Amino acid sequence: MGHHSPALLGAVLVVLVNVTSGFQFMINASVMGYPASTDADLYREIADILLREENPRPRKQSYCAIHFGKVSFDTTNGSTIYRSLTAARRNFQNHHVAVAIGPYIDVFTSTNYVILNQRHMLTSSAGQKSELLDPDMVVSLLPERHNLSEAVARIVEKLDWKYVALLSQDDFSTVLNLGTHGIQVSPIRLPSRIDSDEDVDLVRNLMELRASQKKRFILHSTKRDTVMHVMRAAKRLHLLHHTIQWLVDYPDFEDIVKDEESWPGSIFGLQLLRADKIPANISHVADQHNMTRLEVGLAVDVVGLLRHVLYTKAKNCSREPRGNNVIAAGEFSDTLTEAPPYQGALGQYMWYINDRSNYYIDILHYEQTLKKVGQCTFYNKTSSVGLFANFTRTKVREKRLPRAKVEKLRVVARLHEPFVMKNSEGEFEGFNVDLLALIAQKVNFTYEIIEVTDTEYDGEIVNGMVQELLTGNASMAVGALEVTAKMEEDISFSYTILSTKASILAKKGESTRNFFQFLGPFSIGLWFMILGFIMVAGTALYTMSRFDHTQENSEQRFDLKESLWYSINVLLQGTTEYSPQTTSMRTIIAFFWFCVLIIDAAYTANLAAYLTLQQIDDRIRTVYDLAGQTEILYGVENNSNLMTFFKTASVDPYERMWAFMKLKEEQTILSNKTKIVELVKEGKYAFIADRVVNDYYALGHCELESIEQNFGQKDFSLGFPRGAPYKDDVNRALLSLKEEGKLDILTKKWWTSRTNCTGDSKTRSITDKTTKELELTNMFGVFIVLGSFVVLSVIVEIIERITTCVEGKKKQKKEKEETKEKPKPLSDGFQPPPITEGSEKKEKSLFADY
Repeated sequence: MGHHSPALLGAVLVVLVNVTSGFQFMINASVMGYPASTDADLYREIADILLREENPRPRKQSYCAIHFGKVSFDTTNGSTIYRSLTAARRNFQNHHVAVAIGPYIDVFTSTNYVILNQRHMLTSSAGQKSELLDPDMVVSLLPERHNLSEAVARIVEKLDWKYVALLSQDDFSTVLNLGTHGIQVSPIRLPSRIDSDEDVDLVRNLMELRASQKKRFILHSTKRDTVMHVMRAAKRLHLLHHTIQWLVDYPDFEDIVKDEESWPGSIFGLQLLRADKIPANISHVADQHNMTRLEVGLAVDVVGLLRHVLYTKAKNCSREPRGNNVIAAGEFSDTLTEAPPYQGALGQYMWYINDRSNYYIDILHYEQTLKKVGQCTFYNKTSSVGLFANFTRTKVREKRLPRAKVEKLRVVARLHEPFVMKNSEGEFEGFNVDLLALIAQKVNFTYEIIEVTDTEYDGEIVNGMVQELLTGNASMAVGALEVTAKMEEDISFSYTILSTKASILAKKGESTRNFFQFLGPFSIGLWFMILGFIMVAGTALYTMSRFDHTQENSEQRFDLKESLWYSINVLLQGTTEYSPQTTSMRTIIAFFWFCVLIIDAAYTANLAAYLTLQQIDDRIRTVYDLAGQTEILYGVENNSNLMTFFKTASVDPYERMWAFMKLKEEQTILSNKTKIVELVKEGKYAFIADRVVNDYYALGHCELESIEQNFGQKDFSLGFPRGAPYKDDVNRALLSLKEEGKLDILTKKWWTSRTNCTGDSKTRSITDKTTKELELTNMFGVFIVLGSFVVLSVIVEIIERITTCVEGKKKQKKEKEETKEKPKPLSDGFQPPPITEGSEKKEKSLFADY
């Protein structure tokens, strides 16, 4: 100890390990770091544990000692920085300080200004600043940057990746190596400080990366927390999809995989750490210092290398030296590079021209299970990569396997009938909810639906679903999501699930059915006049026939019944066997025919005109009808796309209609759906909206009808963040559902089959007829009249038969009574003729003659 300078004694804390007396072989190591660093204490604990593990018998003497001193870099202010640099430089001017241990800390670890004589045993990656390091003075325990970059490039080449995105915080040296192997690289700079997987800058970077739709990623970092935050954020943003592959060059890939329950997708990684080389009784040290497995392995190798050099010089420390033998800086440097290889937790340590050589890194692949698929070997400044033959066969076979399950999707939805609604139990239901369930079954993913609402920003309404997709808080959006050019700039859409046009929701007109339309051409008075005309004509024929002597012996007798029948036949243009013979009767018939001709012509012409007028719909059917009247108010939903359409329209009638709506804005531009439906029911309001929406209201309210219009064409789709890798899976599922007819079944379920209307739903304004053909209702009255007269004739016939039967019975009864009153015949059979009124008169006259 007498050889130490005062400066060294002030900066170094000396610990003797398992030495009770005598002289020792000693290594003085300065541990560099910030004031809060406890690395020196850590190394002491590890050295003590290794010594006890190697020499469990306390009585056994060891003649070696390692002294760990702490050299701090205080950056509080300029004065503390200056004092720290001065003290550190003075410390390393002492040749008895054999080695500097610690991370790269810019000027504080400079081999030109501070570490003047010693080797710097580097315990971290210097990144791109490694070019500033003196290779003769710096020994990196981790793989050198240029070796690792070349190895990554060779692995990517073996995997046949042509286009990759390289994610790193500061070191992009791999870009050049990838370029020399013909691989196109897109460097992505990650935030310099990442505290969580929800870091705003990190999420933004990954969302931009997702929007680029790249499929191959390389994550470069030696910080476990950084790797975990990036991978978890990528998992949440579904960048660990089965169509995307990752390569993580963190040297302890096993630790990354085991820390998560499951990682989706396909991830390659490097495994440098040999966990079995870390003594089991050091785990509590790692917990105390909150260290990763890689950091523990690195610390164990630092102590192990120092012990290896010490034991090489002291021949296993079994003999006491003649005096304290402090290994100087130069001697340590030579022994370190010339000593036999050392097998540590990070592999074998030996150096070739100041580069670590003769070690290997395993290449692992995680896709539901972790497997070793290859090895990267470093030998004398060169690297070689080999993938196992069975891995190639496995890749081909896995292409035929079912796709891995997609991670749980966070689906945002905005309530809008009938796309997404909530039932009385608070559960989501609707067309899109059912569609989402079918897609989830086909694509094999789980989901949760989150309700969102629109917000107002700077006087404009911001779509809540789109906003969630843009901020990375949602995986998919379902509901009444319209495909627009503006939205297409921000998000991606699926294939169209529903197309629609604008429609008018209006109250149905009163039923216009009239079974007796054939009576319409003439008024009631005229019909009675015609009936009276028939009666007069029939009576006139009967009267004139009384004076026609030709009918006395003729079978054609114009009695009252036949006269009326003849008049009706003439009116109906029928035929009859009777024909008038006298001039007077023929004169009546001639003028009667003339009047009938006029009546028939007038009826035919007026009937055609009457039916034509009945086909004309005078109710509101189009926007032109709405614009041409002021009795019924009309409007659109507030802040809807149709409102924007009318607002920006510059053609008639839409511009004129918008002026009308703005004039009575409080009554026409509404948001409350219940109030809208009630106003339409009252017949005071016509609502202009998408046909799918108005059809839903019309089916739920029988007194309403939805009239499709010829404008406002729009498509509804599902929304995704730009570049969402699972969008193709969803699109394939949608095509499959369309081919199977299940999409049509859903449409029918939520529209066609949901009506409760059981009565007559037809009115003259539901459909826009292209022809004016008559329907059954137009002529149904004729059949009613015909049926009525058939029934009447049957009743008359029955009455006549009953009357005839009754009269026949009365006649038979009378004949029987008369038979009983006849006198008995004479003995010679002579029967006097019956005495009648005529015979009595004749007999009296005869008596009178006498």
